[in-house]
Amino acid sequence: MANPIKSDYITLGEGKGIKVTLWPTSLALERVERKEGKWETQEKITLAPKVLEWLGVRIPGYVSMMDAQK
Repeated sequence: MANPIKSDYITLGEGKGIKVTLWPTSLALERVERKEGKWETQEKITLAPKVLEWLGVRIPGYVSMMDAQK
């Protein structure tokens, strides 16, 4: 099995976060929570390069639309 290219973590508050793992063929996002002292994956999504390219082009526009609603 291949090793990840890069891993990162985005905190969503105490005991909650998103693990981001870049693999050679995909990007994995895992929503994790700490329960009884142990980290558990609550949701996981794996995105192929084609999906990442599609999102990458559109995300700035999506963020602009979100900001306009504030």
